[in-house]
Amino acid sequence: MQTRQRWKIIGAVALAVAVAGVFLYANVAKAPRQATELEAPIAGGVTLSVEGLYADKQVSFSSGDTLLQVLQGLNTQDPAMRLVVKEYAGLGTLIDGMGDLHNGDGGKYWQYKVNGVMPQIGAGAYLVKSGEDVEWFFGVSQE
Repeated sequence: MQTRQRWKIIGAVALAVAVAGVFLYANVAKAPRQATELEAPIAGGVTLSVEGLYADKQVSFSSGDTLLQVLQGLNTQDPAMRLVVKEYAGLGTLIDGMGDLHNGDGGKYWQYKVNGVMPQIGAGAYLVKSGEDVEWFFGVSQE
């Protein structure tokens, strides 16, 4: 009789362990997946025109993004962009090339306007604002 009772206890314990294992496995499988990197929320969008590449392209950006960061983000999405930046002492980071056009070709350089006005700071310092119209053009320096 004691042997039979022992087997009942062993069976009950085994059943309890199996049920607990299934319950734990089900909860682990339902656990939310953790993001591997934090994504910044979208803060807004700008209309971007780049000579030879885009006309009135809608581009979204994150809060605190500079115009350079917007271009770099677009560069990762579009292989035709071929963004080239260079660091210049005293001037900072400048756009040296986009697409097939590079600074100095034919005495022309990349320049930009925001809402029709040329800002007096580089793209790496210009904080974009939602709704702005940004135009990059390749021309003789207008200064």
